[in-house]
Amino acid sequence: MQPRDDATTRPDFAAESSGPPGRRPDAAGADPAPTLPRSAAAARRAGLGPLRHVVSTGSTNDDLAGEARAGRTGPAVLVADHQTAGRGRLGRRWIDSGGPGGDCEAALLVSLRLPGPVETASGRVAAVSAAALAAAAEALGEATASVRAKWPNDLVIESEHLSGKLAGVLSEIVVAEPPVVVVGLGLNLGPVPGAPSSASLAEAGAAVARDDLLARIIGILPGYLADPAGARAALRSASATVGRAVRVERAGGAPVTGTARDIDESGRLIVVADGEEHRIDAGDVVHLRPF
Repeated sequence: MQPRDDATTRPDFAAESSGPPGRRPDAAGADPAPTLPRSAAAARRAGLGPLRHVVSTGSTNDDLAGEARAGRTGPAVLVADHQTAGRGRLGRRWIDSGGPGGDCEAALLVSLRLPGPVETASGRVAAVSAAALAAAAEALGEATASVRAKWPNDLVIESEHLSGKLAGVLSEIVVAEPPVVVVGLGLNLGPVPGAPSSASLAEAGAAVARDDLLARIIGILPGYLADPAGARAALRSASATVGRAVRVERAGGAPVTGTARDIDESGRLIVVADGEEHRIDAGDVVHLRPF
């Protein structure tokens, strides 16, 4: 799963989505049974609600956000084999390999609905990213490739022979009672045809089943939800952005070109340009040095 544009941006938390919702997960084709048995068991243990699975939907994020706006605000996990209207940040289209004739095991497409105060939403997004980072790194094991975090919430593969985007996270806040943040994760288990800037666990030397990987992510997640500072620290220690020359395109502002010095406690990227420090909340980031 890969956006057509390789740029990244910190998620802007929107109270409402303007686009049409995808097919609801309780519509025809939804499966509340544990078709992913290890992941379903892990979700129950973690208190994340019953895991649901659909063969195809518009967008798993839209489905869970639409439910929340309709009053269903409890924790939930929704997995799709294929998304017909998957979105990346800034409305970019996402490509997956699970369409007609595709392999549903080639990508993990999952969204989680996580209730909690609006001010803690960024910590919950960091927790999902950190859990995915840890699980992917475990899957690679002794492989020579490594998984690193590209600011703000992307994961990339780095090795001598392979580099590219492994996973992306998209989130939005739904103002409800209680408020919820919906966090979507798309992670490439197998190669993505037509997306040369992507990378996958299989290409990096890890053969892992979708159910096994998701179960591990869900198993790790509660610890990071309870310790968002630890989640941010894990992402920072594995950062592919800190220390790099970068260009940050900012909405409504001039681009900033300089060196990414650090990521602060609130998740802002600190870029030093011409001796001046910039703390950037959101923007399109380009690494100016190759992996």
